[in-house]
Amino acid sequence: MAEIGKVIELEGNKAVVVLERKEACAKCRACSAGMKAEEMLIRAENICSAKVGDNVEVSLEESDFIKAVLIMYGFPFVMFMVGVLAGYYGSLSAGIPNAELIGFVIGLLLVAVSYAIIKSQEKRWRKGNFVPKATAVRNDL
Repeated sequence: MAEIGKVIELEGNKAVVVLERKEACAKCRACSAGMKAEEMLIRAENICSAKVGDNVEVSLEESDFIKAVLIMYGFPFVMFMVGVLAGYYGSLSAGIPNAELIGFVIGLLLVAVSYAIIKSQEKRWRKGNFVPKATAVRNDL
């Protein structure tokens, strides 16, 4: 999946690129943080030696994108469900009242644990295929 954006800043071997937001992610705003509603910033590995002002093609393999989504959303969801079910059925079998509340709280705790695990592995994943790459200068646009 490749997008075209404009380099606005260089940070070492990374290029800060402004991309036009696609309709699919227009409502999320997770990466906009003060930007115009139709723009988003992304830090991409600058493998094409782009300079500030260049238009670049930014790509992230679709399979790597899906893996990243599963790590960030799937793993915490599974942990939440395990916590809810274990807390609920564990409380019921132990005869503890408020089994639903206990299951919910344990589910939330396991979500926090899952994000701590993800955060602890962030340095390893930043070096891998989960980093977007500025692959080509496209000033012909």
